[in-house]
Amino acid sequence: MKVLSLVNLTKKQTEKIQSISGVDLKVVSPKKVTAEDLDGVEVLYDWSNTLKDTVLKSDTLNWIQVVRAGVDALPLKELNDKGVILTNGAGANAINIAEQTLAYMLMFMRRMNLTARHQDVREWKHDDGYDEIFNKTVMIVGVGHIGTLIAKYAKALGMKTVGVRRTDQPTDYIDEMIPMSEMESRINEVHFVINALPDTEETIGMFNKEIFAKMSKKAYYINIGRGKTTNMNDLVDALNDGEIAGSALDVTTPEPLPSDSPLWDMKNVIITPHDAGMSVHYEERAFDIFKRNLKSYVENGEVEINEVNYSTGY
Repeated sequence: MKVLSLVNLTKKQTEKIQSISGVDLKVVSPKKVTAEDLDGVEVLYDWSNTLKDTVLKSDTLNWIQVVRAGVDALPLKELNDKGVILTNGAGANAINIAEQTLAYMLMFMRRMNLTARHQDVREWKHDDGYDEIFNKTVMIVGVGHIGTLIAKYAKALGMKTVGVRRTDQPTDYIDEMIPMSEMESRINEVHFVINALPDTEETIGMFNKEIFAKMSKKAYYINIGRGKTTNMNDLVDALNDGEIAGSALDVTTPEPLPSDSPLWDMKNVIITPHDAGMSVHYEERAFDIFKRNLKSYVENGEVEINEVNYSTGY
């Protein structure tokens, strides 16, 4: 079985893959990969747009494992039509994104978003409204690997958790799970709204002026999902009009956030450059997902975890 990795594997990782019986591994940099490298390949580890046409013409490729959780950059319809199995790296970045989300909430409650600005101008200053996240309620919209871990961390610090997703099936660390259809009617009850949604046709622009208007004026909106899920102009208006207390954005649309965006100057806004998913431990966790799936695929022709549902896009 030919396996092509576009990830620069370590020696130890290479040995782990080669130890799986029947695997013929080839590693090529995505910057140097050519159509010929895909000849006879059945399994592709990660994705490069330079291979798109070749992948769609391939008679042998049966499974693609991407490193990242998001798969919206791939030709999903065409891959689905070809019957290609697609798996992602969902969960590999859950720890670091959950930690960064927790940091946003703590910064707002302890006014550290303002303290950092004071430090820049060497100003020793106290601000009004020092608070605690203890006993606050957080609504997590999109409860997958990341949302579940955010809930776990929030519960450890004494917070109440409300989860929102397509079904209201109970999940660990979520005190109450509600369907998406109930989000608008319940969003005014919470102190933090965490957007952990993927980028799909149903989620684009979901957070708009109608939603922000229904939030508590003391609530904070945090987006660690996808930038397109938020109407950026409506968010700016909501912040200017005091409809919400503040916002933390790791993702925006467009990216990078334009230098003339009013969000940069808002003291109640924290902006990070889409770095919540970054961690020195990420690639190893993503590799563990691939290795686990590859072992299962070789043994029984099926992947074990993280298979993407083409109908939902995640």
